[in-house]
Amino acid sequence: MIKKINLYIRMIYKIVKNEVIGNFEYKAAYNDVAMTYQSWLEKMGQHTEKIINPKYLESKSQNEKIRILDFACGTGYISRKIIDLGIPCEITAVDLSDKMLEACADLAEQGVKIMNIDGLDFLNNTTQKFDVILCGWALPYFQHKELIEKFQRVLSNHGIVGVISNCKGTLDRIEKIFLNVMEEDIENVNKPMNISFNLPKGKATLIKWFARSGFKTLEAGEGETIFSFEDPKKLLEWLSMTGALAGSTHIFNNYELAKNQILNKIKYEKYKDDQYYINHKFVYGLFQNGGNNNGSK
Repeated sequence: MIKKINLYIRMIYKIVKNEVIGNFEYKAAYNDVAMTYQSWLEKMGQHTEKIINPKYLESKSQNEKIRILDFACGTGYISRKIIDLGIPCEITAVDLSDKMLEACADLAEQGVKIMNIDGLDFLNNTTQKFDVILCGWALPYFQHKELIEKFQRVLSNHGIVGVISNCKGTLDRIEKIFLNVMEEDIENVNKPMNISFNLPKGKATLIKWFARSGFKTLEAGEGETIFSFEDPKKLLEWLSMTGALAGSTHIFNNYELAKNQILNKIKYEKYKDDQYYINHKFVYGLFQNGGNNNGSK
């Protein structure tokens, strides 16, 4: 109990001073996994397609192309799927990670406007208006209220936002494992990570967040995928190479030291029927600007 109290005192102090995992660490993390991110897309890309609905990607005029913002585009999965659909459109794809964007070179050749910039900086400074904004797996890296308001600022009248995001309950017990390791070696703690604060609890929470800004829900849902591994090293390797733990190595001054402790706890916490299991729980939704406000302020 004393260790836990000391850890939380240290974390609160760091949070108050804004010494938390931020853009610098997230950019570095995604630069590191740019070459292996395909592993995530091969397993979870099918769920991303839930927000790429052709029904909502139609221009109101035959003479105009629909304007799409691929927000925090990563290696360009969403943009490629839209191009494959053959929809007449103008796509702007933005991401903070320059290494992830290197995988988008082929998209630039197909007319996609690629921008290496922080997402909020782009939303704050662009003079463009978009008919559709699609955001795949990036919502928890932003303060949701601020992000939704900035989406709304750059949306056209009755424009649409599509979002898919991890939610509460994803990576079951992994946060507990990290906190336990932090408790046991407080001196090795560098910065806390507050990404879980921006995870929606579920579909209802995501709907409520958008309704508060006057968005109408067109579609929403939730799901979960479970993966199994033969040993804890493979499980942790999967989380690392897919970006699922992006930024977490910077929690510790010496991650390699903490890594051994993390693996030991995974052996205990995640073992069942001769396998080590991890879940990816997610929510998704498509929301229209200017809809009925059914949320509470």
